[in-house]
Amino acid sequence: MTTRLAPNLRGLMLGGAGLIALVTATAPAGAESEARIAAREATREAQIAQERRDESREPYAMLRTLQSLQERIAHGDVRAHEGQRALITRVAETFLRADPAVFADPRNANAAISFVLGGGPPIVLERMLALDPAPAVEPDLLAGALAYVHGREEDARERLAGFDPRALPGYLGAQVAIARSALIVREDPKEAVRLLSLARLLAPGTLAEEAALRREIFVEGQRGELERLEFLAVQYLRRYRNSVYAGNFRQRFITLLATLDFAESVEDFLRLETVLAHMDGEGKRDLYLFFARHALLSGRLDLARLASERAMGFSAGDSDEEERARFYFAAGQIVTQAYEPAVEILLALDPERLPEADIPVLEAAMATAAAIGEPLHAIVGVDSARDEDDAEDEPGEDEDAERAGEEADETVVAEDAAEADAQGETAVADTPTDSPPETALAAALYPKTPVMQRALAALDEIDLLLEGQKR
Repeated sequence: MTTRLAPNLRGLMLGGAGLIALVTATAPAGAESEARIAAREATREAQIAQERRDESREPYAMLRTLQSLQERIAHGDVRAHEGQRALITRVAETFLRADPAVFADPRNANAAISFVLGGGPPIVLERMLALDPAPAVEPDLLAGALAYVHGREEDARERLAGFDPRALPGYLGAQVAIARSALIVREDPKEAVRLLSLARLLAPGTLAEEAALRREIFVEGQRGELERLEFLAVQYLRRYRNSVYAGNFRQRFITLLATLDFAESVEDFLRLETVLAHMDGEGKRDLYLFFARHALLSGRLDLARLASERAMGFSAGDSDEEERARFYFAAGQIVTQAYEPAVEILLALDPERLPEADIPVLEAAMATAAAIGEPLHAIVGVDSARDEDDAEDEPGEDEDAERAGEEADETVVAEDAAEADAQGETAVADTPTDSPPETALAAALYPKTPVMQRALAALDEIDLLLEGQKR
């Protein structure tokens, strides 16, 4: 039995040794294969990196960098805005130095048009027009874009009319839609709105969308589409309130609102609350100040008071803005039962803290307060004090001569004052020229106040009684 198993055992042992030898012999070949695979992968990665470096130098790739920077500008990155000009210069140099064969790639040809429509120098497109072979782009699109940036509206309108923005690359399509809308807005504002809405859809979140949204708001305002205007304004303030261009937008938006029904009444004005809710405090303050002044000059005093009160709520204490708000509020109050405190506010104002354009308005308000007439005299106490003296001290027979003398003196004073008026001088009875008024309200009659001097000079046709003297 042992004899029969021995050959088989030896065979198995020899077979196992052969298998081990075979495995051992093939191992180096497998290891070498893995090394080759790793080498190929490393080579491929190096090629990809080089391709990316080469692509980053392509004009269309550099334009993407610029558009990314502009997207940050749309969301309020001031440093990006400051660096935009330098990057535009670099991109322009890339386009201008590029080999003509580069523009055989439609991506580069389209990028050149997009670059110029986005603020790049027109010379880029002027050079492309002279290239041979011609760039891989529709000639009318190239020439139309160049005509647009040069302000040749009729030529641009004709050349760009046949291009559907949806058939162009997304960002370029949005820019062409914005350009076409600007070219037709006067003749067809409805179509201009459609193109601007399309631009927003083609380039969401970009500077192109921000610009399209701003423009659409003003076109809808001019069309009188107030509900649409409110909706778009909320969208803009919600998404682009920090845009570098938001400050300019707010000023134009305020001016637009002043021409619409929003400023016609308090009820209409309150419709703006949904829009204002998305403005920052400074934006709300500026809007309320504008409406307060606009309403005041338009004679809508209830709206002037409301807007000025709101403006005070968003103004820093003891700021110039608060001073303006107080002024508009008081000016709207002088014709109400709150006349006295309103005049007190007006007299306490510092004219130097008001905008220069508001000085004539202040003078008119002071003049109106003074022109109300008798109430001022009653408040100052001139007539009432005299009546009390008369009631307490009834004249006796022995005072008649003295009274007659005083009346004669008063007659002389009156005659002298009339003569001074005739010579163009200002006469103020019973008010020493070298003594200031004792109360704030008395200051309304004090001619040494520069504001009142100009205000009184503007009332030549109004009977302003100053101690019996008629101006």
